Amino acid sequence: MASMRYKPSKPAALLSVPFGIGMIVFAVSEFWGSKGMEGNGKWFLAFWVAGVIAIVGFNLWAAFSERGSLATFTSVEDDKA
Repeated sequence: MASMRYKPSKPAALLSVPFGIGMIVFAVSEFWGSKGMEGNGKWFLAFWVAGVIAIVGFNLWAAFSERGSLATFTSVEDDKA
């Protein structure tokens, strides 16, 4: 049974970096000082920022690591009827 790996292109991974940084800067600058950020709002913002950092980091790891992949595809032979 053959096994294949999918890796994003390096330009796609590099494109995720400025978009991720932009998402973090926008979220923090727009929502940190607003009145809705009391109590649970700050926890959501922290969750949002951690999620963006994780997604960008995972994309970069998958693109630049020797064994990094976002998914593993397995080739399965067709069933013979």
